[in-house]
Amino acid sequence: MALTLPKLALPKLALGKKQIPTIVGGVVVLAALGWFGWQYFEDAGPAPAAPSRPQPVTAAKPAAAGKAAAPADAGPARDKLIEDLLVASGLKQQLSQLPEKLMAGVRQSGKQQPKTSPGDLKAIETAVTEAFSAQGFHGRVSAGLKTNFEEKRLQALLKDYSTPAAKRMIELEQASPSQEELAQFARSAAATRPSPQRTSLVKRIDSATRASDLAIDVAFSSMKVVALGAVGGGAEKAAAVDRAIEKQRTSATNNIRNATMLNLAFSYRNASDADLDEYAKFYETENSKWFSGIVYTSVLEQVQSALAQAAERTGAPASKPASTVAQPVRSKAGADARTCLGLATNAAIIKCAEEYR
Repeated sequence: MALTLPKLALPKLALGKKQIPTIVGGVVVLAALGWFGWQYFEDAGPAPAAPSRPQPVTAAKPAAAGKAAAPADAGPARDKLIEDLLVASGLKQQLSQLPEKLMAGVRQSGKQQPKTSPGDLKAIETAVTEAFSAQGFHGRVSAGLKTNFEEKRLQALLKDYSTPAAKRMIELEQASPSQEELAQFARSAAATRPSPQRTSLVKRIDSATRASDLAIDVAFSSMKVVALGAVGGGAEKAAAVDRAIEKQRTSATNNIRNATMLNLAFSYRNASDADLDEYAKFYETENSKWFSGIVYTSVLEQVQSALAQAAERTGAPASKPASTVAQPVRSKAGADARTCLGLATNAAIIKCAEEYR
């Protein structure tokens, strides 16, 4: 399945004249291998429109009324069918790689922020490692499929994913490019001057699988978590964060969508147009849309849950009781805490933000 969550690194979030550093609050979010954008996609016709704001996570639609209930002893057979489908679709491997992609983003972002202390970076890495796990993603997706279990759909999907043609495409999806390989591809004619047919095929697969939609929702959900972790709670601060995010929504959405499609195009670079057309048709079926919807919801739920855990872990030092020694400080209540965001380290940001509470 085309679950495309490229290497994870948070694009800077501007708040007024200041910016939240790439690493803040211990959370690193989806960008896309250096923000390579496939400019051709912006000029060759509109991609599926992004939502005006992050969409709430909702469960997949329940089975239609009147459908026969599964037998009470169907648990083992149900679980095996779900596991077989996750393996055949390539999702099991892709889900297992997500935590490492997060950590790779943390390390890369740390190198790009020389003012971040080794101690802060270590705390961030530890929090992300503890919050994100392959078992967490696998368990969440499996639970979503169990909750919305439809045996006939899953059996049909397993059969489709087991065909030689589908297996070839899944092998292409499972290859993990290096930044250098993707950069080289981004400069090639296949990326800068793709045929209209090729462009349309990649867009169809992206639209059917909701790959870039997932990337966009993950990014914006994470931006808010990170920003609030930096400036603290409160309705006024939350509103300021929302306004800052909205100002960047269009440009960031285009960057993320283009980067996701570039990754898809790279994955399928050795497939023929005919192969891509058949693969797109498969993902445009009702069964595939049903499956993609459950996967989308489950992965986004797990990311949001893990982000909250990571933010809580890295924010713990700020919640420790203050020293019992009285310190002469000037109250900054009611002032604008966003001035803290220009400081060099997470510790400095947290210490500064505390003075505004």
